[in-house]
Amino acid sequence: MNPIFKIFPATALAALLAGCNGGITISDDSGMQSIRVHDGSIAIHRSGAPEADVTMAGDLSIDGKPVALAPNQRDLLKQFYAQVMLVRADGIATGKAGASMAGHAIGAVASGLAHGDPDSIGPAIDARAKTVEAKAMAICNDMVALKARQDAIAAALPAFKPYASIKGNNKTDCEKGQD
Repeated sequence: MNPIFKIFPATALAALLAGCNGGITISDDSGMQSIRVHDGSIAIHRSGAPEADVTMAGDLSIDGKPVALAPNQRDLLKQFYAQVMLVRADGIATGKAGASMAGHAIGAVASGLAHGDPDSIGPAIDARAKTVEAKAMAICNDMVALKARQDAIAAALPAFKPYASIKGNNKTDCEKGQD
């Protein structure tokens, strides 16, 4: 069984869930940027730049000031918002699957030892781990799509360029993690 962490290369972004408020923070590994879901919008924090906010309607504000947008730019921002929400949903699903796997693992260990069959423990846990791994792979693929959305916005909207710092996350990186 491969560790889940192998799915994400060192330079990939990590999605960290804030369970109680249903939010999510996506941070780059340098700590220079984070994307946080809050109060119906997405706040993008970038070191050395004012905060940017993106709404579900595709509105963009930087440092609290609305940015004038063409219809195609607004559409790209809507897609970005939707993609962040997909990362959030898949992150929550992965967390739940991991918690379920942990509970199942404890039960499998107890049952295997109680019945004198410790060889049954590994296969029982491995089956659940594959579910968690598949869900984690969905996050990796989500991040590939999020980077593509980010890059399209940066190309179409110069004001967004300082916030386009998702790097090195591509389909090949996800596939390498399965080795």
